[in-house]
Amino acid sequence: MSWYPGAEKMELQPESDEQPAIIPTQAIFHSVAAPWTPRRMYDYWHDSTNLESHFGVGYDGGVGQFVGTETRADANMHANRRADGTGAVSVETASNTAHTDAWTDAQIAALVALGVWLHREHGIPLRICPEWDAPGFGVHRMFPEWSDGGTACPGTARAQQFRDVVMPGIIAAATGTAPPADPAPESPAPPTPARYRTTIHGLEYGYGAHGPQVRDVGEALVHQGFGRHYQVGPDEDWRDPDTLNYQEYQQSLGYTGGAADGVPGIVTLQLLLGRIPGQPTVSLAHIISAARTDPDAAQGHQTYGTEVQAVEAALTDEGFLDPTWADGSFGTRTVAAYAAFQRHLGYTGAGADGIPGRASLERLSVGRFTVTD
Repeated sequence: MSWYPGAEKMELQPESDEQPAIIPTQAIFHSVAAPWTPRRMYDYWHDSTNLESHFGVGYDGGVGQFVGTETRADANMHANRRADGTGAVSVETASNTAHTDAWTDAQIAALVALGVWLHREHGIPLRICPEWDAPGFGVHRMFPEWSDGGTACPGTARAQQFRDVVMPGIIAAATGTAPPADPAPESPAPPTPARYRTTIHGLEYGYGAHGPQVRDVGEALVHQGFGRHYQVGPDEDWRDPDTLNYQEYQQSLGYTGGAADGVPGIVTLQLLLGRIPGQPTVSLAHIISAARTDPDAAQGHQTYGTEVQAVEAALTDEGFLDPTWADGSFGTRTVAAYAAFQRHLGYTGAGADGIPGRASLERLSVGRFTVTD
């Protein structure tokens, strides 16, 4: 077993002794969807069979190692250990509960240092994995084979940081070279705000969009301190100042490049407003009632059919429920699918009984519906 000298050793049992050996050829970065320190991650996984990782990195850059890198850990599904004995090293990182925030500077420094050690210790090549089973570095969201039905972990901000900052940093530190600088244009022109529109749940956003949803965004931007470009507005017409204000809001979340062009995406919009205009609402109390009532009722019984269908559609999107059973009835198959989703989030025992709780339902809701109650 290999143990990283830059980490605090917190060995998990029985995983460390009982899980099979691997030949590490990949390193995969995750977000834990909780603002946890490495010690809190260890406490959560201790003496359990949850989806543990080899490493945990806190917001302050502190690193803990839970399983030796030549022993399988369970966070990467088919990448954990392949038929040829190769497998992936997994690195969880503290995040907000929706794993949408950016890595801190301290986390980035820790990931770069760890990546250099993995390259030197195990020969993991200095590249982004081109295929799910090809050696290299990656983030969990890159390939469906790395998760049960696909994942949005880590969020867009961290995926961008991985490509723009972390991977170039690992390469530079491992090879003793500086990342190439982008050549500056001879006579830079002032940037032009993005002038296109996008549609989210039937409503338009971006330059030229019109409607009350535009005012909602503008007022929320002002409320959060991103209104400095307004001389007129916010009102129901989307103009360049709306785009520039939204761009600064995106940058505050850690987005860069084209991901911070000032045109809303569904994740940043939900973070800004706490909801998506035009998006269906789902009552937690109604869904719990349906999950407790429908399985024992007549086949196809619907307690709150419209709301249940929104949840079932999300479970289908995540790969936990066959579309055949997304019928508005929270029956036994939907309960089983929701329990599988809860286990995917790391819940066990009574926490993975298929009865929704607020935390798991809000995780499932992102970009799909708004949870009330």
